[in-house]
Amino acid sequence: MRTVHIHKVSIKKAINGIIAIIHIPLLLVIYLIKPLIKIKFGYLSVGRVGHFGLDLAYEIAAKNNSKEVVFYYLQGSVSNEQLGTIAKRELNISFYYKYFVYAYMIIGLGEKIKLPNRHKGGSFNIDGIVNDSKHEILLLPEEDEIGKAYLQKYGWTKKEKFVCLNVRDAAFFDEEKGARHAYRNSDIDTYESAIKYLLSMGYWVIRMGKKVEKPLNISHSKLIDYGTLSDRSDLLDIWFCKNCEFFISTGTGIDSVAMMFKKQILFLNYTPILILLSWVDAITVPKRLFWGNGLELSLTEHLDNAYTDSIQFKDKGIVVVDLSSDEIKSAVSEMINHLNNVPLTNEEISNNNKFWEIMEAHNSYGKFHDVRDPRAMLGSSFLGNNKNFLS
Repeated sequence: MRTVHIHKVSIKKAINGIIAIIHIPLLLVIYLIKPLIKIKFGYLSVGRVGHFGLDLAYEIAAKNNSKEVVFYYLQGSVSNEQLGTIAKRELNISFYYKYFVYAYMIIGLGEKIKLPNRHKGGSFNIDGIVNDSKHEILLLPEEDEIGKAYLQKYGWTKKEKFVCLNVRDAAFFDEEKGARHAYRNSDIDTYESAIKYLLSMGYWVIRMGKKVEKPLNISHSKLIDYGTLSDRSDLLDIWFCKNCEFFISTGTGIDSVAMMFKKQILFLNYTPILILLSWVDAITVPKRLFWGNGLELSLTEHLDNAYTDSIQFKDKGIVVVDLSSDEIKSAVSEMINHLNNVPLTNEEISNNNKFWEIMEAHNSYGKFHDVRDPRAMLGSSFLGNNKNFLS
């Protein structure tokens, strides 16, 4: 069976190569009309929602700020069909355009291909194009009605606000990958106090997730443990991101769609700090890092040890500790104040300014940051309760 599969793949590659070669003369035509119209071909990597959402937002914003005409194909299996639908509405997309990309590669002009932002900047929008764009990405009226009808069957009314919560846990990756990225996981139980606080404030809470390790231990008429339900859908995933009051995330996957719709985000247990999303209107609160002797790492030490692998933290003798329930609840309260434009105290302003001074002075800062949203900040409660963090 394996031999047959390899044979089929080889035949498919050969056919694609022949078709691409046929398209090479058309590249000359494109070159000749370049003074009149600049045409490019590229692709979007669509296998992971986290990259797909941010890269799609980037290309849509770039399209509306450029005189280039770009034709894309979707590379890989589409991770969210509704995102794929939006992409086809907003951009020039067809599987056919892949043959022009292949043709460029065959003649050694791969640099002419329009690469997705994930290959240029890890899907970071450090130049601020997405947030600066005035273009609004819309859902169709019938799609909007599907989302409303879903919530209404639980008793939601149109004027009520809801918050999306996405907590990455051990179910996110398979066992091998999960071991290396376990530092990014959190225990949903530590979010219960914050969820109850939101419910007491009158918010609905939608617990997101395509795969979740365990259900919530809370029963409330305004809480939907959507990530555990069998009737979740790709359309609903996107609708919730577009229509939520704000989004709470540990920094993974579907929150990229919330950023695509320019939602305000509270990033909790987000690590490493070096790669926090400075171009988003967001509050970020990191996990706490401790040396083996029990001393907590300062901000500068966080930046010097900005690892993206659990094994690296272990090899350096660094213990990664999740935020407590109280810390999470405090951050959620702070986010609500932020949404309501409650002024920061002088101490909070001073701490936030010092945080960015240390960040910007670090030699790795420019790799992940450029344009910064003035509303982006590290959690004031976190800084206030960790007096030595900025030392």
